[in-house]
Amino acid sequence: MAFLDVMKSKRIVGLDIGSFALKLVELKPRKKGKSVVYELESLGYEPVPFQSIVEGSIMDSTAVVDAIQHIFYESKTRARRLSFGVSGSSVIVKRIEVQRLSPNEMHEHIIWEARPHIPFTPEEVNIDYEMIESPDISPDRVGVILAAVRKEKLNDYINVVTIAEKEPAIVDLDSFAILNSVLTNYEMYVDRSVAIINIGSSVTNVVITRGGYPVFVRDIAFGGNQFTDNLQKELSLKYEKAESVKKGRPVEGVSPAAVKPVVNLVFNELQTEIRKTFEFYRSNTTEGRIDNILLSGGTANLESITDFFSQAFDIPIEIANPFNSIEINPKKFDLDFIKDMAPVFNVAMGLALRAVGEKK
Repeated sequence: MAFLDVMKSKRIVGLDIGSFALKLVELKPRKKGKSVVYELESLGYEPVPFQSIVEGSIMDSTAVVDAIQHIFYESKTRARRLSFGVSGSSVIVKRIEVQRLSPNEMHEHIIWEARPHIPFTPEEVNIDYEMIESPDISPDRVGVILAAVRKEKLNDYINVVTIAEKEPAIVDLDSFAILNSVLTNYEMYVDRSVAIINIGSSVTNVVITRGGYPVFVRDIAFGGNQFTDNLQKELSLKYEKAESVKKGRPVEGVSPAAVKPVVNLVFNELQTEIRKTFEFYRSNTTEGRIDNILLSGGTANLESITDFFSQAFDIPIEIANPFNSIEINPKKFDLDFIKDMAPVFNVAMGLALRAVGEKK
């Protein structure tokens, strides 16, 4: 699925324009026997100033332009073209069913059927879709994942990319980029029902996949910032110290015993949102089981997060590593950095895979 897809050059990077930081991944595909393997070509991480991007909306375009230019420079990529993702309140994702028609008729039919499900006028949004086959659906009908993004938001992203003297080649959903990363790196999950939970700074993406297809997608306005905000408020900390405490780093005058109940309170709020999402999914499908949960995003690095989710949902939990099946030259890249930061790069990895033509 893509709102923009202009493939003219082989050198395209995946750029995750996140609320806390930009993440860049460039891959080089090559043949290995009968299969294709991917080698890491470029990697970048660039924090953005606080509140430059809020819940997926660009608030300070100058700061974001500077960050884009800097991450391209520091990563040493020679690419100018990029693939980026969108998520948040300006993005609508719905699953619907439509009558199965001939291939020539399906596009117009789906766009027409989409209109009642999109709370914006056709002039306000770009709409794309992906058809999915499912045993839940009768043979004369087909499932469709609809996605609509407000043109105003899309243009904001395209403008900062263009001002930074880069060229947008592909625009996708963050949710589908994450899914692409997971299915490429973990082939054993292709045939299972898996919930992928990407906990970003301000938005949490939930994707439930079955048989390699997305069957449910939801963006939740909740993320790692809630942990930081609560720590600031409850422990009277400055932003920088609250971020350090959240990540388990020692801060003078702050004991772990004081931090734990604050963090657990936010975990409980997040768990409630995830549980609501699972219940809604199960109420709208005959096959409601979830075999595994994979966690992604910067918050996936929080201490004891896997234990917390395991106890809350009684489902096997794993941290999604976007470099699991990627070849990495240890002479070129810092393997310790990649190991520590891996969950942060799932969106960028999925976008990079999309850029080289890998779409699960």
